[in-house]
Amino acid sequence: MLKLIRTLAILMLLCLASVPKTTEAASLYEHQNTTVSATQSVEDVVVIGGDASIAGTVRNTVVVVGGDLRVRASAHIKGAVVIFGGNLIIEEGADVTNDVVNISFDSATMNSLVLGSGLMIGYGAVKLAASLLMLILPVLIVLIGKSKAVALIDRYRQTPRGKLFAAGFFTGLMLAAISVLLLLSIVGIPFILFVALLALAALSIGLTIVSQTLGEQIRGTADKPEWMRAGAGALIIVSAMNVPFVGACIFLALLLYSLGIAMSWTVSKLRRR
Repeated sequence: MLKLIRTLAILMLLCLASVPKTTEAASLYEHQNTTVSATQSVEDVVVIGGDASIAGTVRNTVVVVGGDLRVRASAHIKGAVVIFGGNLIIEEGADVTNDVVNISFDSATMNSLVLGSGLMIGYGAVKLAASLLMLILPVLIVLIGKSKAVALIDRYRQTPRGKLFAAGFFTGLMLAAISVLLLLSIVGIPFILFVALLALAALSIGLTIVSQTLGEQIRGTADKPEWMRAGAGALIIVSAMNVPFVGACIFLALLLYSLGIAMSWTVSKLRRR
């Protein structure tokens, strides 16, 4: 780790103020082809945009960016060797006593970097969109539903939470089993999408109820409109969901709670009929 930190520090120093040294200096910082002869002994060698040939002794780090590095048989390198975008040739008999890192920019590496960057950007975009949607949905449901939404919230926040979580757990198991069975046939895929949409609808209702209940606990919101309370509560929930691991637990609990509400509502409708 200390070797890596030292290497990074050398690179930063070079970017800020790069001052070429003579071959008699303690360290070499060059922008051209550089050679350390067999009779030379230096602290560090950093070469940007040129090739390097090491035949002498380097007591610390060798860094080559955008060029090739040849380590001669008479060379003694006691620190790390780092090559960015170049080839490394180590002759037999060379003494390299520490780590060697060779980062090439061939097509396979570039494809991996592009794919990894795309996945990271895509994940961030999806996460941001989901967070914004979870902030907006409770506010819209309260604004559009008005008295019906408020009545639904009052009804289910008074229902024992343990009962709703239990109903949500068994509902989730049932939906998972149905989805697995439907996956066995191509015809079942549209039904899986339909089940997913129902789960999202239930999640929206559950999120609204929890957001409204949580928003009412915030000091200073007693005289605020219902939609502002829902928005304040949703902001707290979304913020907590963006915490690693904790967010996953909160999302799972919210999903089970929402499925329990959906099952309770469905059963009440069937009983009335």
